[in-house]
Amino acid sequence: MATIESLIPETAPDAAPPGKVQYWFACLFAIGWTGVVCVGLFQQFRVWEHPCPLCVVQRMFMLLAAMGAAYIVRTALLRGSVTGRHYMTGWGLALVAVAGGSFASWRQTTLHILPGAKGYGSEVFGLHLYVWALILFQASVLVIGIVLATAHTTADRSVPATGPGLLRTAGLFALWFLGAVIAVNMVVVFLEEGYHWFLPDHPNRYRFFDEVGMLG
Repeated sequence: MATIESLIPETAPDAAPPGKVQYWFACLFAIGWTGVVCVGLFQQFRVWEHPCPLCVVQRMFMLLAAMGAAYIVRTALLRGSVTGRHYMTGWGLALVAVAGGSFASWRQTTLHILPGAKGYGSEVFGLHLYVWALILFQASVLVIGIVLATAHTTADRSVPATGPGLLRTAGLFALWFLGAVIAVNMVVVFLEEGYHWFLPDHPNRYRFFDEVGMLG
C-alpha cells in the first residue's frame, strides 16, 4: 500500500525536505519578531523612553505574528509532522498580525510625517522605530504570502523534531524565548499603565510606581 511519502517526489540528496525548511523558517520567524520586540525594550531602557499606545500596539502585533509561527513549531514538536492545514493556520494568524501591525505603524508614521516634525522617540540607523516596524511588517506580508503559496508542497511531511537534536533545540528555544518576552512585555506595560485602562498619548513615567507611593 502506497504511503504519503512515496507519493511525494524525492528531493535531491543534499536538499532539505520541504517540511524541514518550513519548520526552520517558522523557528526563525518567531525568534526574529521576538528579537525585534527585544530591540524595542532595549531602546526603551537604554535611553529611558516610554512607549506610546501605538508603540505598545505594534509590539502586541509583533508578538502575535511570532505566535502564529510558534503554532507551527509547537505542532511539529508535539506531533512530529505538520500538515498543510497547520501551516495555513499558523501563517494565516501571522498574516493577520502583520497586517494589523502594518496599519498601526503606518498610522504612527503619518502622525509625524509633516516637514519639520521631530517624530516620537529616538532614531536607529536614521529611522524611528515605528518606521522600521512598518518596513518589517510589509516585508513579512510579502514573505508570508510566498510561504503560503508553497505550503501545499509540505503537506504531511515528517519533521524530525521530537527527539534530541538541533531541530528540537531550535524549536524549544523559539517557544521559550517568545514566552519570556511576552511575560516581560506584559510587566513593562503594566508598570507604565498602572491601574488605568489607557495610556496617555505621551507617557513620561511609570505610573504604577507613583500610584503605590514608591517614587514619593
